[in-house]
Amino acid sequence: MYVVIVGGGEVGSYVARVLVEEGHDVAVIEADEDLARRLDASMNALVVPGSGVNPAVLQRAGLEQADLFLALTGSDEVNLIACMTGRKRGKEGLRTVARVRWAWQAPGDPALSADELGLEALISPRREIATETIHTLRYVGSGEVRELAGGKVVLVGMALGADSPLVHETLASVRRDFAKDFLIVAVQGHDGLRIPTGSDRLQADDRAFVMTLPGNVAELAILSGQPWSFVRRVLIVGCGNSGLAVARELEAQNLTPTIIEADRERAELVAGLLPRSLIIHGDGSDPDFLRGRIEEREIDAVVVLLKDAEMSVLIGIFAKSLGARKVIVRCDESGYVPLAHKLGVDAVLSPNRAMINAILRHVRRGKVEATLLLGDHEAEVLEFKIPEKPVNADLFEKPLKDIPFPPSVLVGAVVRGGEAIIASGTTVLQPGDELLVVCARESLGPVERLLC
Repeated sequence: MYVVIVGGGEVGSYVARVLVEEGHDVAVIEADEDLARRLDASMNALVVPGSGVNPAVLQRAGLEQADLFLALTGSDEVNLIACMTGRKRGKEGLRTVARVRWAWQAPGDPALSADELGLEALISPRREIATETIHTLRYVGSGEVRELAGGKVVLVGMALGADSPLVHETLASVRRDFAKDFLIVAVQGHDGLRIPTGSDRLQADDRAFVMTLPGNVAELAILSGQPWSFVRRVLIVGCGNSGLAVARELEAQNLTPTIIEADRERAELVAGLLPRSLIIHGDGSDPDFLRGRIEEREIDAVVVLLKDAEMSVLIGIFAKSLGARKVIVRCDESGYVPLAHKLGVDAVLSPNRAMINAILRHVRRGKVEATLLLGDHEAEVLEFKIPEKPVNADLFEKPLKDIPFPPSVLVGAVVRGGEAIIASGTTVLQPGDELLVVCARESLGPVERLLC
């Protein structure tokens, strides 16, 4: 696939590098000439200096051969105009996706849809981060939660304690001895992330990714062997647009979050927008100040949404040491994630990963409805829609265990007629099924060819 990206900043360059790693042809348009030179020297992609709304620049980037056009600058206006220009001048069928900041403001706020603008999609990383934060806060255990298939299935990433009944047993034994409506689809261990087999054994301190139905989440919290509790009092450190969206959702649930914001002008602004929240102007990175707020308010959960990755992780680890039962931090530095998890941080949320998760569904072949990266881009969860009249008839009338899937591939769940089923080796697929498939990166191409 040939992809043109407008904007080589933090988000654009991250997306470009992921797509290059997957073997796609990528062109990056960047208005800042110094940044363009640095990208050209460090990235295996065509880098074109200039404006993404200039037809001549778009032509030099190879717009006429592009299959996907991504506008990922920090300006909504530039992104929308670039997409409209690309759509008009690109080939028929060109898919256009714009990054926007205003896609989710307050409930009820009017906003133009992608269809109304003639685009394939509008993507807001801040919206994705806020949604993931709320889902994780609702989970009673230590770990993170992602909703899949429109909320019919959940993926729980949980650290396993030494007291967990899941450790030291083979996964086949775990599946036999416990409820069969959950499936361990990936394991993050000391050697990285792997797609397990039935003979795999989990170890204490492994991070297990478990696919299950929403009603089983509380049971998983108990099986993890880690402390669990309900979140009532939430402290948010940093109230940018993501923090504002999280606070608004918490207020809608009749909760009263406490917010620490270092910028006085911003603190005054959000105080006028959040009638139920307590806004404190102060420095959340000050240990004494943070300790006082956590102890004073008897905080259950701390959400750190600062742009500084190192500071966010440090504050999160310190909050955990002060007794916060659940800690969620924003961090775009993937190298910090294993350490953060090891030191008690429940969930590490990344705007860049949220962006690439939303974009990859437009890169994948066939009826891919959504994607979710696992680990350091080591594996991926794909939501496939099998056509009512599929090309590959060999997928049907036989159990999953008899289908020749590529290595490191698991079908985790099947949605049929609006109902979700956690898959097993005896599950038989039908045309029209929606599949949740977990696969290692090297198996993405083969599994797409098999299922499409």
